[in-house]
Amino acid sequence: MAVTTLPEGSLPKNYRLIYDIVQTSGLGRHLTMSDVFARAAEQRPGIGYSTVYRGLVRLRQLGMISEIVVPGADSATYEPVGPNHAHVRCVACGSIEDVGYTLPSRVLKSVADETGFAIDSGDVTFAGRCASCRAE
Repeated sequence: MAVTTLPEGSLPKNYRLIYDIVQTSGLGRHLTMSDVFARAAEQRPGIGYSTVYRGLVRLRQLGMISEIVVPGADSATYEPVGPNHAHVRCVACGSIEDVGYTLPSRVLKSVADETGFAIDSGDVTFAGRCASCRAE
């Protein structure tokens, strides 16, 4: 998804706060809605849960943050927009990490040819047990 760059003052102040929280977390960090709300409430007491939710939705729609929906995860997570990558989820503890992998374009073309869909992108999630959980 292309990033939409907006002038500093064009976002409502609460949405700017939410954007800054996700950006500050950095690539490879996956914040849940609750994580973002907790950090926002620390900085702006009284901010509503629904305000944070609407802000995350709008920022995702604008291409300013990425929403990651990982099969088997309890909830969606959010991270800064960055290069395409896959995710790995630990089936024991639920941790999610980035993996430097993308589907080859030939795979997307093959699926498009087979199904008749115009494929824009594909998300890959690997599931297994992280090193910590394997050690337990």
